[in-house]
Formats: sequence, structure tokens, C-alpha cells
Amino acid sequence: MTSDRQSSAQPFALASWRLTPGRTALVVIDMQNDFLSPDGWYAQAGVDIAHMRQSIAPTNALVSAARAAGATVIWTRHGFRDGTDAGVFASLRPFLKDGGLRQGTWGYEISKEVDARPEDWFVDKNRLSGFYATNLDVILRGLNADTVLIAGVLTNQCVKATAVDANYRDYKPIVVREATGTTLPHLHDPALEMIAVGIGEVRGVEQAVADLSAIADRNNAP
Repeated sequence: MTSDRQSSAQPFALASWRLTPGRTALVVIDMQNDFLSPDGWYAQAGVDIAHMRQSIAPTNALVSAARAAGATVIWTRHGFRDGTDAGVFASLRPFLKDGGLRQGTWGYEISKEVDARPEDWFVDKNRLSGFYATNLDVILRGLNADTVLIAGVLTNQCVKATAVDANYRDYKPIVVREATGTTLPHLHDPALEMIAVGIGEVRGVEQAVADLSAIADRNNAP
């Protein structure tokens, strides 16, 4: 017979992490023209990009707050030279067979609608996780980061994969809810719930901006 204690036990605890000044970085996933622009490969192929585009303004607010707090901003770009380096992803995205997310093209570059700057870090990847076969881990360790705010697209794909790999490397990932988006909006909330259960924290953009602003205020205090 199941005891009351057993039946009422929570199988997980929701994370709630403090942003540490000097040890927090912001990783923005794949805010590229081919994903976000009406002229990009996804939209031109008939993929609905509206939910992804909703993440642009919240991401810019987050980036601005991160800069003011002295947190390093890191942008990832997803793409391939051609299909030979795309892996099984290519067979799962047949509309990319003839183009899209190709290195060296306009579609591969970070959208001008977000505030990427030359002094930021840029990480090129060709798998879902921002950590796989890239120098992202080296950058974060060089920054002495322990907490990683994550924004970008797609919530259920590269955002989730990057959060999982951050967890595996003992960083504290915090995915910012409104600053993420996907091509399949019905998977957005379930993906965030999966992240919240045992992978990292899911935080609203208003709270994330407020927490970063508090760091900026402390940094600027006389």
C-alpha cells in the first residue's frame, strides 16, 4: 500500500537560480535570416515563421539588459557548407535540399532585426546543440560563466538541445520563455516544460530583464 508520504512526493524540484555578476552569459540561438526573415528560406518554402518572429523584440530587450549588466552576448549560427555536413538533419528537412542555412549566404547571417555587434562572440554549428563540435564551452569557461541565459530559435530543437548540453556540462541554463520561438507553436510550451523538469530554469523575459538590471544597478552604484 502506498503511503501518504510517497503519494505526495514531488519527483522534481523547479530550478530558481540567481544571476551572478561576472559569471552570467547570454547565448542567443540561431536568430538568422533564413529562420526569421519573410525573405528567408523558411518563409519562402512556406513555413510559418510568425511564432519565431515574436521572439525578436523580447530577445532585443534581453540583449540590451545583458550588455548593461556586463554579461557577454554569444550568438550561434546554424548551417552547412552543403548537404554532406548536415548529417541526418538534411533528410528530416527536405525543403533544405536545394538551399537554406548555407554558410556564406545572406540567409545564414544573423538578422539585422536583432542587436548583434562585432564585439560579441559568434559560434558556428551544424548540429542542434550549440555545444556539439563548437568552441562554445571553451568560450564560457574562459569567461568563468556558471549561469547561461538562453534565447532564440527553435524552442523544441536547438534551444532545448543547447540547454540540455549546458546541463551536462554543469552550467545552470535559464531559458527565457518569450525570447524563444518555433515553427510548431503547439510544441513551444511542452518543450519549455521538459526543460523545466530536470534540465534548467524557464524564466519570463520581464523577470530576466529585471534581474539583469539589478546587476547593472549594483555595478553602477557609487
